[in-house]
Amino acid sequence: MFEDFKWYKHLGQHQTAWAGHILYIYNQIPEWKPKTIVELGVYLGHSLATMAESCLDNDLDTKLYGIDHFMGDEHAGKFGREVEDIATECLSEYPNVTLIKKSFNEALEDWDGAIDLLHIDGRHFYEDIKEDFTNWSKFVPIGGHIIMHDSQETERGFGIKRFFEELQEQHPDWEYQERKESHGLAICTKRSEL
Repeated sequence: MFEDFKWYKHLGQHQTAWAGHILYIYNQIPEWKPKTIVELGVYLGHSLATMAESCLDNDLDTKLYGIDHFMGDEHAGKFGREVEDIATECLSEYPNVTLIKKSFNEALEDWDGAIDLLHIDGRHFYEDIKEDFTNWSKFVPIGGHIIMHDSQETERGFGIKRFFEELQEQHPDWEYQERKESHGLAICTKRSEL
């Protein structure tokens, strides 16, 4: 199904919870035309590589940044150097991608530019998603997009579903969508400042 993607030779043998969103985000990128994409939580790189490939295939001059400390967490599991090596090798196929090996808060200290598409997919406890959203969404301009993976998961302390529901109550003027497959993908279009 994904054999035509450049990333497939690196990641094809690895399962991804993002499988049901790959074609969606590939086709959505040329609609949104983001100039800057930031992904919080790269893991092996399926989603970031897909967005990078769509940008290149659609002649978009987009810069993509993947931020991950590559140590894992309670939800992704703890992992060693092998995950970072796979992601680094795969994403080296895309000249428009920069990997930043830091925690989200460490990377935040150096960040000062606009983010047209923010993908939050780090540790999924409610407090974590709220912190990541609060810290990073301020860089998303009005009209920009924020996506959060695992919005249908509630076991093991996952808090994205709850946070997404609260966000819709707090900002009813924003636009919201949710894809239910592949653990859910919450999609927000920012229509006013926080």
